[in-house]
Amino acid sequence: MTDHSKRGTDIAAYAVIAFDHRKQFVVLEHITPNRLDVPFHFHPSIEINFLTDCDMTYSFSGEKFLLKRGHFCVFWAARPHRPLKIEGQGKITNAYVDLAEFLRWPLPKDFVKAVLQGEVVSSKSEIAGDNEMAARWSKEIEKTEPEWQRLHVLELQARIHRLAIDGWNVLLKPQEAKSDLSFGGDAIDQVAKMLQFIAEHFASQISLSDVAAAAETTQNTAMSLFKKILKRTIKEYITDMRVFQAQVLLAETDKKILTIALDCGFGSQSTFYAAFQSQTGNSPAGFRTNARQSSSA
Repeated sequence: MTDHSKRGTDIAAYAVIAFDHRKQFVVLEHITPNRLDVPFHFHPSIEINFLTDCDMTYSFSGEKFLLKRGHFCVFWAARPHRPLKIEGQGKITNAYVDLAEFLRWPLPKDFVKAVLQGEVVSSKSEIAGDNEMAARWSKEIEKTEPEWQRLHVLELQARIHRLAIDGWNVLLKPQEAKSDLSFGGDAIDQVAKMLQFIAEHFASQISLSDVAAAAETTQNTAMSLFKKILKRTIKEYITDMRVFQAQVLLAETDKKILTIALDCGFGSQSTFYAAFQSQTGNSPAGFRTNARQSSSA
């Protein structure tokens, strides 16, 4: 579900947690950050961070925010993000939750909607026991028995539920809303399958029929569900992912802009420029300059 090959950190413990017949996954890891040259990356899962004895400045497509120690942070990781600065020497507990699994959690609808709209949220205040819980997860991470793994997921779910009920701070707010929560369980599974397929194949010339087939549904149903839940058409979302990947390549490589456009699935440089300008409000060259200035700041 998540690529750990470019973290630039020491992974102290790591586990893939799966339970029940649904075969959904939650990845739980505990890492000690040791360098800052982590590239921009994105993935279609929900990411949950908790810092112990350190603070971290994040960049989301060039927009910065500070994640403080002792606070849980939750966001949909479909936007390119990377750490820019780490203050203190501590550890980070990360959890990656499949979108379908996250949507099954009995969380307040306003909280889920905020996350799906692209808000980066954090707990309002430190709660006694959070550091101890993170440390306990780290010690127990090698317990691979299903009951232990299920317990960790339920503890994580309960903590995020408490965050949602207690209220949250918005660290970064998107420009527009993109979600609707009026859907059922089958729709969740189908949209999650479509998102996963697009995440894996967006740089290729995929069609609507390919996306619908991945969700084992018709093209009309696929288009309707996607638009209802994400407030984006499938074509618009594929373009989003291509622009996200272009942002990563512009910031992290010296590839020519035309090469990046083609590598990301755009048919021409003019199509790429129009999509990039529309989504980011900047040109590819301007974004590259700003991203590198931000990284060196």
